[in-house]
Amino acid sequence: MADADELTAMTPAQKKLFELRMKMNAGRKANKQEVAAEHDRIKNSDKKAKKEEQYKKREEKKLVVASGKAHLNETAEVAEIKTKKAGKKEKRKAAFGWDVFNQDSLYKGYKKRLVSLPTAGKTSTAVVAASDDALGDELAYGKDDKVEEANVERMAQELEDRIKARKKFSRRRQHYEGEDVDYINGQNRIFNRKASQAFDKYTVEIRQNLERGTAL
Repeated sequence: MADADELTAMTPAQKKLFELRMKMNAGRKANKQEVAAEHDRIKNSDKKAKKEEQYKKREEKKLVVASGKAHLNETAEVAEIKTKKAGKKEKRKAAFGWDVFNQDSLYKGYKKRLVSLPTAGKTSTAVVAASDDALGDELAYGKDDKVEEANVERMAQELEDRIKARKKFSRRRQHYEGEDVDYINGQNRIFNRKASQAFDKYTVEIRQNLERGTAL
């Protein structure tokens, strides 16, 4: 900004030009301030409108849930996805405790066995007639001794596969007999194992010397 001596030394035209420049600078500064203020107003109004909309949706959901008709707000696609997820979760759910012996668990195991069991084709002893006389006595079911050799082989092979699968199965052990107990709880056990993996190559000899009493 020019001082008083410079202003007095200016010609009328220079003074006029100087005043115009000062007005332009002031207008530019005021314009920037107004743009920033307008941006803040729009941003705040958008946030406020968004919050109001979210609050309105939450209240509507609460009313629908309270009325017990939450499923009415779901599309068919969302409902189908939820049903599939629930079915998969039910299939993956492991039996607990004595539930491993209940009928549902046994049936699940039976269905798993059927997946790997080879299916038989048409047998020569298939029943042709559909009358009651041709079906025979229901109490005599399973007494027919005409069993094909191929079916017996299929059953024997499936049983052998089950025995092999049981031999391969091994449950993860939480503790191995003969393992040194250097922990006070499960968390400390994990920490000690990680520390051992990282530093045993440096400290195993020192620890052995301390245990033998031969440390320097």
